[in-house]
Amino acid sequence: MGSEVRFSYLTLVCLLIALAIALESFCLAAETQFDAVLVAIDGYMSTIDRPVKEYVVDEGLRLAESRGVPLIVVINTYGGYGDAMLEIVNAFLNSKVPIIGFIKERALSAGSIVAISVHILAISPHGIIGAAQPVMYNPVTGQVKFVNESKIINPILARIRTCAEARNRNVTAATMFVTKNLVLTGEEAVKVGIADLVATSVDDMLDKIRGWTLKIGKTNYTIDIERYEVLNPSIRVLVYAFLRDPTINSIFWFLGFFGTFAALLSGRVDVLPFTIVMLLLGLIGSGMNVNAIALALLALGSVMLAVELFITPGFGILGVSGIIALIFGLLMTPFISGSEIYTSSAVLESIRSTLLIVGSGIGGFLGFVLYKAIESKKKRKAVGFAPEKSGVVGRAIDRIEPGKRGFVVVEGEYWEAISDEVIEPGEEIEVVERRGLLLKVRKRRTESA
Repeated sequence: MGSEVRFSYLTLVCLLIALAIALESFCLAAETQFDAVLVAIDGYMSTIDRPVKEYVVDEGLRLAESRGVPLIVVINTYGGYGDAMLEIVNAFLNSKVPIIGFIKERALSAGSIVAISVHILAISPHGIIGAAQPVMYNPVTGQVKFVNESKIINPILARIRTCAEARNRNVTAATMFVTKNLVLTGEEAVKVGIADLVATSVDDMLDKIRGWTLKIGKTNYTIDIERYEVLNPSIRVLVYAFLRDPTINSIFWFLGFFGTFAALLSGRVDVLPFTIVMLLLGLIGSGMNVNAIALALLALGSVMLAVELFITPGFGILGVSGIIALIFGLLMTPFISGSEIYTSSAVLESIRSTLLIVGSGIGGFLGFVLYKAIESKKKRKAVGFAPEKSGVVGRAIDRIEPGKRGFVVVEGEYWEAISDEVIEPGEEIEVVERRGLLLKVRKRRTESA
């Protein structure tokens, strides 16, 4: 029976994966119908950070380059982190396809440097751009300090100057974003040569730039975009952004670091698996290599579940910690990009989603097993035998002697019992009386006795 259940479960998993891949084959033909790919540094993904870099560059730009179509970047950000900004800018400067930027409302701080690095930049009439002086944020005190050290300022000035020169923009105005915190409105940005045009929307921008010609490398591109694909962030990027949130990250750090410290001091080593998983999730938000930690979570979760299922009895915090580690590990698993293996990002996202569904199914199954185990352990029959009814037969599990309790099995239920005589494990017993959840038993009397 057990082998049949395992076979059926494995068959279901294989069918789910095959179905997902078969369904995604339809996406391959549909993708080629789009003239551009659109990504948005906006909303939940508005802070320029490593998740945004993965979304815009690793997913958006690579997909556009694999199709040979322009990338449209909608920008609405107050800024972000310098390292992520520099990676995005470097990718844009070395892009093999046109990058078209549209400032929806604001491109401030790091966002202004990203905006300057695109090939064609449009800005809405009420949009603003600028204020790129770097600041240092203290997460403990919440204080923001403007940075004026030349060691930090000069590399940023050099980069923004390079971007402006590469895109034929006003170098003086661009450097004043950093040195003077200059902020320009839409009309002002076009007038001084920072932006190329004013547009009310993405579609309005595409209408106005239709027919423009760009030369990138040795290839000439004529802008004629009728349809574009809006590329949403992948599950991995969304979870990455969630873990990078300062509030969420501080919670994981607190549970992981202080939880581990408290567990070691109190001797509660049984909770260490949970605190270690929390600590690893906190490390993701703190800037550690997300791919390495994702693989570590997968390995750790697999080991935890294996130990829980095959070595330790029952199902407890070790199994729960293993499920959490596996789910986050699957969500954050590094996949090779679609352009590198000549397939679509939709297929890769489908595989990731399938793995998540399978992992969640396994987790749900194990959770159900845990629930039934707890229910079976706590459950007592309301009328297994009446308190006044004696002579019900059972079997001793532990050695019971006067003054020492032990467990017995009566009618399929485990009960704690006492006795006035010594009863060895495995001996048959009969109930003398019941006192709440405690039974008084004796050795079973045979009729000959």
